[in-house]
Amino acid sequence: MLSLRGQGFVVLGAGQGMGEQTAIALCQQGANVLCVDLNASAAERVAAACDGHCMAADVTVRADMRKVFDEARKLFGESLRGVVDIVGMVHAKDITDMEDADWDRQFGLVFKHAYLAIQYAAPLIAANGGGSMVFIGSIAGLGVRTGRMLPYATAKAALNQLVRGSAKQWAAAGVRMNVVAPGLTRTPRLVDANGPEFWAAQGGEIPMGRPGEISDVIASVLFYSSGMSRHVTGTVLAIDGGAHLLGESSYVPKPNRQ
Repeated sequence: MLSLRGQGFVVLGAGQGMGEQTAIALCQQGANVLCVDLNASAAERVAAACDGHCMAADVTVRADMRKVFDEARKLFGESLRGVVDIVGMVHAKDITDMEDADWDRQFGLVFKHAYLAIQYAAPLIAANGGGSMVFIGSIAGLGVRTGRMLPYATAKAALNQLVRGSAKQWAAAGVRMNVVAPGLTRTPRLVDANGPEFWAAQGGEIPMGRPGEISDVIASVLFYSSGMSRHVTGTVLAIDGGAHLLGESSYVPKPNRQ
């Protein structure tokens, strides 16, 4: 039931870290993967690693997303069965300091590409007999966040509602939609930005004693993408070692690079 042999998948944000590992994991289960990233060389590198296809696109731009799923339809035809949407960076800024452009940027990075993916991909997957759409959320969208995390958490909460409502709307057509919501995870970007003391301190706040690894998240993505979750839709799964049970985290991202 875990096999994806012969199925076409689109991975949005495939160029590094969690997106790269998702594309490789899908390929290892037999999927044919279209690797999409803003960075063309990164998308090409990951596609080569998983014997897939690549495309450069800005997933926050409607015209680019239309091209992505036009390309997916041409490449995969009736075998297009899934999308994994990884994109969702923090644009950390206190809500009292935000300009409209800051708010729009945060929702663009977290939310806009998700509804565009549903608009363009859900009808294609439904026409092919059904499949899966997986969105990477955050436990920030499950509880209260304040300060510089508030805009990000708000966008992630909106993502959860979008996916759950869309899951209900598309269930009869066989399109399953779910959210994987990681807690603090050791992605390359965060590992580069924080030293051992940070990870030790954060691990001490998590009930299971450590931050997440990318492999923890990918395991759940594979579950949702495969036949193992064939009767599961509209769920938000926290992958956080129990951190969501504790309330607001002490973790706050470093200031945005200008």
